Parts: sequence; C-alpha cells; structure tokens
Amino acid sequence: MKRAKAKKGSEGKKTGDAQRPLVLVLLFLTVALFAVGGVVQGPKIARIVWSELGVRHVEHHTEVFKKVGAETGIDPALLAGICYVESRGKVDAVSNKGAMGLFQLMPSAAADAARRLKLNPPTRAELLSNPELNTRLAVSHLQWLHRLEGPSWERVLVAYNAGRGRLKQWLDAAGGWDAWRAARLGRSETLHYAQSCLAFAQRFRERDSFAPQTAKR
Repeated sequence: MKRAKAKKGSEGKKTGDAQRPLVLVLLFLTVALFAVGGVVQGPKIARIVWSELGVRHVEHHTEVFKKVGAETGIDPALLAGICYVESRGKVDAVSNKGAMGLFQLMPSAAADAARRLKLNPPTRAELLSNPELNTRLAVSHLQWLHRLEGPSWERVLVAYNAGRGRLKQWLDAAGGWDAWRAARLGRSETLHYAQSCLAFAQRFRERDSFAPQTAKR
C-alpha cells in the first residue's frame, strides 16, 4: 500500500484546521533552522521537522488506536506506526492506486474486512471520513493476515503492503521466507516498508501518548 496524497473532505478539513497553528509553527521553525544550519544542514533539519509533524497528525488518533487495540489485542503503537508510514495520519489520504484513509485500504480488502466484522461494505466517503471505521477494518485485515502469515509481524506487514498473492510468488521463487528476506534485505522497498512500520511503532511506544499506563495505588 503506497504513501498517499490527501483528498479533501469534511473530517480531513476539521483535522487540518486543528493542526494549522502547529503547521505554521513548524514552518517557521524550519525556515529559522534552515537559516542557521545553512544549505548543507537545511534539508536534514526540514526532514526532522516534517517527520515530527506527521507524528503529531498520527497522535491525533491515539484514543481510537487505544480503543480498538484494547478490544482486539493489537498494540496501539503498532497501529500508530503503520498509520504513520501509510498516510502520516491523514484521514482523507488517497493513493494513486486507490487505497484510502488512515491505513490506505484498498476497496476489496476493506469489503472483506467488513464482511468478517458483519458490517455493510464501506463506502468511499466512509473510508475517507471515519477514522475509527478505517482503523477497525485495517485491524481486521491485519488479524486475518497474522493468522495466515504470522507470527512475524515483519512478514505480516510485507503481506499487508504487497498482498498475499505477490508474497507467495516471491517466497516460492526464493525458497521460503528466510531465503527471500536474506536476499532482499536492504534492496526491497516492501521489506523496508515493513521495517519502517515496526521502527515507528517503537518510536510511538517511547512517546508519552502511547506509554503503558502505570496502575494507581
């Protein structure tokens, strides 16, 4: 599932309005740091600032991830990591291949997940405006993949990104997961995608918004 372009919608507009002051602050900070860092360090500084902006967009959905995670047993930080890589937390994101929403669901995958959850097939408008529905459908899809491709989340995420059919072709040609992974490490965009999701999941675990709650005495 490819990184997406944002498609304007009511929910996305509300999120955008709420984030606008932060965007302006980060823009100002980027310009200021670029001026201080100069031409050499400027692009690196800009990447850091915009990465932080994406993290803040994702954290806007923290309560949804925690709620769905508590109900399904899926780590909310893992959901946040996948969401960051897929859409940078943009509710109305649409890829050039037609994947939609926070978790960049293809219509067929979203419809299959809805059937498993005994829900009506989601409309395009729902996938692009309802972050909780998009999250629930993505989690159902991830759980289905985990049953078939797990327990390795890296392998599950490769299947999420490329599709099980394509993954099977790769593994059959290579002689299995371990052989394919060893041959493609550092060369496969799909494997890099999976590793990025897991790396960002760990980054979110280390932030206050996803830190485990300490029981009160």
